[in-house]
Amino acid sequence: MSPFLIIAYYTLGNHYQQLSENLKKSCQEFNLPLFLKPIEDLGSWEKNTHYKANFISDCLEGFSEDLVYVDVDAEFKRYPYLFESLDCDIAYRTENFRWRKNEALSGTIFLGNNDKVRSLVNLWKSINEFTPAIRNKPDTWEQANLQRATQQSPEIIYENLPAEYTYIFDHTKSMYPNISPVIEHFQASRKSTLR
Repeated sequence: MSPFLIIAYYTLGNHYQQLSENLKKSCQEFNLPLFLKPIEDLGSWEKNTHYKANFISDCLEGFSEDLVYVDVDAEFKRYPYLFESLDCDIAYRTENFRWRKNEALSGTIFLGNNDKVRSLVNLWKSINEFTPAIRNKPDTWEQANLQRATQQSPEIIYENLPAEYTYIFDHTKSMYPNISPVIEHFQASRKSTLR
């Protein structure tokens, strides 16, 4: 039995529903347990992404295992052994891009299932509620709010995930040409027809 559970959600009635099948197949290939939840479209890409904190909060309450959240347009390319040995409360990737430094990437998040993490996620939800997301303002996005919540929680032990675990199909490949992905992200949100 796996010591962690993969969790993801998708909005019904668009390409994300189709992409969820790729995630499901990749989890099956590596015998990874997956909880996949369909949700109704909340009306905008921004609202759908801010729902991430609520979804994770519900999963922390509903499951006892440590959790690994992944965006539904991701696929596992190798078995994620790191998640079996992490000794932290939360882990996600922060990256220095040319256009933005120290950017939190929330496409893959490891979450220890404990009270400290539940408090952190509740703070994240609260910050989301008071920081409406605007598509062209990255400092309002849920991952920026996750980073704020982490920074405001000194009791939390944070670890930066290796690039292989939040491998963006084009950016990471150009930045780190000599690595291969464990979890590859295909950034479906860049397509304007998707929410």
